[in-house]
Amino acid sequence: MRYLIFSVGAMLLAACGGEGRTFDEPANLCEADGARCVSASVRDLLAVDGDTFELRRLSGSGREERVRLRLIGWDSPETGDAAGCPEEDALGRKTEARARALFEAGSKVTFLPDGQDRYGRLRAHVYLDGDHIGWLLSRDGLAQPLEEGGQVDWCG
Repeated sequence: MRYLIFSVGAMLLAACGGEGRTFDEPANLCEADGARCVSASVRDLLAVDGDTFELRRLSGSGREERVRLRLIGWDSPETGDAAGCPEEDALGRKTEARARALFEAGSKVTFLPDGQDRYGRLRAHVYLDGDHIGWLLSRDGLAQPLEEGGQVDWCG
């Protein structure tokens, strides 16, 4: 229930132009009784951008497996051809660098998977040392809460 209240409030803030706003830290869903979360070293996680991460692990046969994780309920600026304007591309590069710095300073990533998106990425709530990664990035203006299926206009 607490997460639902946060999500609704965050969506309203995002719809009103969340730039420069602070957002309450979402509850860590992995702390809930019965949560089926996965834990890994942050050394196994690579920031693709601010809302997509790649988990690299060795399989039982010794081969490297890669799983892409997409944050549920958060958006960050895109880079390259996916960016809507040069300003979004620059902010997206800053977001990638900040996510990498957070991972370098952290020790443990925990995520709660919830299906796949249309691109085959595993949708998940992702926490770095207990804090939601989307929220950590939002403190620097590099991510915003997002209604499922929506998108933030980083060029506006």
